[in-house]
Amino acid sequence: MITAIVFCKKNKVIFLDLIDYIIPYLALGQAIGRWGNFVNQEAYGRATESFFKMRIFEESIGEYVNVHPTFLYESLLDIFIFIVLMWLQKRRKFRGQLLYIYMMLYGIGRALIEGLRTDSLMLGTVRVSQVLSIIIVAIGCALYGRVEYCRRKGENVD
Repeated sequence: MITAIVFCKKNKVIFLDLIDYIIPYLALGQAIGRWGNFVNQEAYGRATESFFKMRIFEESIGEYVNVHPTFLYESLLDIFIFIVLMWLQKRRKFRGQLLYIYMMLYGIGRALIEGLRTDSLMLGTVRVSQVLSIIIVAIGCALYGRVEYCRRKGENVD
């Protein structure tokens, strides 16, 4: 982030323009990166017999278990977000729009997927990642709503 800010200052590029250009590729990178969780047999979900189950060897009990492939769910979510953001890139109405949409889509998806995981960081009975995801959604909605409100009133939002 610091590098992006310095780059923008030095090259007289508007920060939100740069972020809106980069953010779809961040989602694509996340989609690809999640497959590292598959290779390492980590970040999987709780036991299931659903159609989407994945079989892993659970060392703690010494047998194979069917689990939710949450890495796959998040990878598919990230590909969906990438496609949506690429489609919106040429239709962007204001600076930061793609960032705010990314925050909302990723936050909602991550909050749902995190509920299936077994290795979540917990604070009491609350999953920290779910709380952070909900906060990210709220911030994305607030920023998007603020810009839309200002635009409709005819105020300059840049």
